Amino acid sequence: MTQSFPIETFQSESFQNQLGGYWMRVADQVQSLNRLVFLEWASSRIIAGWVPAAPELAWKCEMTHIMWHQMTFAEQLRSRKEELAGNSKVTIPSAALEALIQNISRADTFMAFMAGWFLEFNRSMMDAYERLQEALDPIFDAPTIELLQDIIPKKRKHNEWARLIVHEAVKQLELLQSVNRFRTYVRASLLYAGGVDEKQETFGGVAPLFPITEPLGPAPRKRAKPNNVKTTDEFIPPVEVADNLKIFMWHYMTEIQVVDPMCYVFFGLSDMPFEFYCDFSRHIWDETRHHQMGVRRLQQMGFDTSEFAIPYGDDAIHELENYYSELSMVGETCSFTRKKKSMETYYEKGDILSGMTAEIDIIDERSHVKFGKKWIPVMHKNRSGHDQSLDEIIREIMNRWIDQDQSGLGSLQGNPELAKLPEEEKRSIKHFAFCSKIEFKDLNFGKL
Repeated sequence: MTQSFPIETFQSESFQNQLGGYWMRVADQVQSLNRLVFLEWASSRIIAGWVPAAPELAWKCEMTHIMWHQMTFAEQLRSRKEELAGNSKVTIPSAALEALIQNISRADTFMAFMAGWFLEFNRSMMDAYERLQEALDPIFDAPTIELLQDIIPKKRKHNEWARLIVHEAVKQLELLQSVNRFRTYVRASLLYAGGVDEKQETFGGVAPLFPITEPLGPAPRKRAKPNNVKTTDEFIPPVEVADNLKIFMWHYMTEIQVVDPMCYVFFGLSDMPFEFYCDFSRHIWDETRHHQMGVRRLQQMGFDTSEFAIPYGDDAIHELENYYSELSMVGETCSFTRKKKSMETYYEKGDILSGMTAEIDIIDERSHVKFGKKWIPVMHKNRSGHDQSLDEIIREIMNRWIDQDQSGLGSLQGNPELAKLPEEEKRSIKHFAFCSKIEFKDLNFGKL
């Protein structure tokens, strides 16, 4: 015998709204997904703005990993929203939410930010994810549930990572006071708003007063010098690696120097397409991985990497599009010839781990150059208001670099030989593959 059920009808709009915590129509789910996409994108950019303030290189590495995680979450959720809504457009859910994010991101110390952002804001985001998951049907909404089951545990790991750092830091009384003051403000702000999804019970009353007179960040005027690492204003390799192939491992180690400027770009550019932040978050994370690869290989070779100075200025950058263009069209493209030759030599001589290090770096940087070619014209058009071809932009970069122009990477050119070339020969150079012939002209590729 089969049991039949009558057609279910909701007798009132009030009852329909009450069911929203347990059953969710498509339009409501689309709205929730849009909010979460916005929050992940905004959080990734806020964290980028605080990377330059991090005093430990290991923290920078993990923060960029989290940035990439968050943009990956955002892209996955946006794709699901597109399935449900038929479009991928992401909108700011409310002016109040945008203001909330801006206010609770402005702390007076790095550790206060870590406590407020991860232990309060990110926790509120996890609550929002879990409330959404509770309201989804296991059959209707299974694709969304699958995404949330992947995202929520990773966000818990982000919180636990930050909690342990804050736990150690607050042993200092001054930092404890800063953390407590700002964390209390963030918690009160979230309660006043009803959580990041604005669905929690609010306590009403007057909005909390912002307790900071002079915020340190996001995007501090000067980046923090890293603890327990030697830094230098010059790009001079240690004598132990200067005349042999170990210099490439040192170069990988120094790639951490570009991460702070890249994060200023990521935070500072608000007019780029959503896909740019997905691509660029991966690019930034890759640079910290390359740093870790270089450090690990040098340590495996028996070196104390704390004794190897890293080039590291402390000023923030201002010409965001120029930095990104020079990084991807100079810093990345000029390296392929020498890195490929070093990789082949490592493998020929049986140094498999160094060969793998070089090979992975080459693979990543191919993607970075591809990203640059895709986004540089868009970036320059947004900033200048007129179209320029990629070739025209690259020609301008090359002229600045070859002539050692002080406005860009040309000011950092360690070897002035290019500037001494005749004008006709300078203008005949069409790409940056020539860098290896000058920068590494005296390197003995046969010496491990």
